[in-house]
Amino acid sequence: MENYRKYGSFTMAYSIKADPHFSHFSHEKGSIAYQDRLGVRIFVGDPFCRTCDAPAVINAFIKESRLLRRPLVGMQCSLDTARLFSDQGFDATHMGVETLILNDWSIKGKNVGRRIRKAHKKGLTVTEARWDSDASLPEQATAISEAWRQTRKTKTPLNLLLREPTFRDEPDERTFFAWLDGTLVGYVTFEAMYDHHQTIGWYANINRRDDSRNIAIFDAIVDVALECFKAEPGFKVLSLGLAPMAGRHNDHGFSNRLVERVSDLSYKYGNDGYNYKGIFQSKKGYWPKSFEQNPNQVEVRDTYCITRGSVPLDPVAKAFMGVGILPEGLAHTAWFATRMTVAGMWREFRRTSRSNLVTFWKGLTASL
Repeated sequence: MENYRKYGSFTMAYSIKADPHFSHFSHEKGSIAYQDRLGVRIFVGDPFCRTCDAPAVINAFIKESRLLRRPLVGMQCSLDTARLFSDQGFDATHMGVETLILNDWSIKGKNVGRRIRKAHKKGLTVTEARWDSDASLPEQATAISEAWRQTRKTKTPLNLLLREPTFRDEPDERTFFAWLDGTLVGYVTFEAMYDHHQTIGWYANINRRDDSRNIAIFDAIVDVALECFKAEPGFKVLSLGLAPMAGRHNDHGFSNRLVERVSDLSYKYGNDGYNYKGIFQSKKGYWPKSFEQNPNQVEVRDTYCITRGSVPLDPVAKAFMGVGILPEGLAHTAWFATRMTVAGMWREFRRTSRSNLVTFWKGLTASL
């Protein structure tokens, strides 16, 4: 895909290129990747084009989708893309933050540093290797992946937003493996980010590990990989990916209030269904204590969910079903969301309050 190597500077660019389920809206000035799921057109990330050409590409994409009567839902879009859709009457609601490690990042003074040092002291070693360098690697990695999946709160893969491992070498991918006492305990596959055919960074997308080891396998791999990447010409950024629903601080005036409310409730009370808070805290460990004193170490990039209409719950729910965050079927989704929210609110109530059930019920009905 020519546009990927020319304009693939955003986190999701390689995943879009590598996933055969994505279709591509083509325009003379660029393209937009999308999937049609459950009657909804879902697009991810940003247009593949020059910044100055993005308005024309987006406008043509909207026009075609309207002609086909496909409601549009965008996910993990940048602020620039959000603004362009807002100009066309769409809402753009904050859907989480990406943590991007920059060239000047140092382990010194970071919360993650203690975890990395502890892992190395326990004997963890990290090496970059090809999948075909050892015939047993794919089998070992498959076993780790299957065991890892069973420890997740969401057992089904998150389609569109995360890729599944292929256990083979691919262009624009690099994999680092973690070993403990001669046993494979984890691996991370990084995907290339491009700007005008120059590799400018890597995205730590596929992350599998043996959590029973109780050490920071992912963090240790990132630390070693980062040192390798920083030594290479053109490197600017290593993306740790999205922390969904986390970090909202500014809606820029084009947020959908209903989607915003659902997002806030999901982050605060929905952790039985998806580990929103755990993912955010893990990535936050890479942040400096002061961004002002360390301006070139980490960029925290807001991402947005694009919707249209004051009550876009049906297309948003279907989009989240297509991604894999929600179970298919509106009845199943409603029950799942209600159960997770009430369970989370009850747990929070028991942790922070000595009041009775009447107080809990009032708080529940006020939130909903």
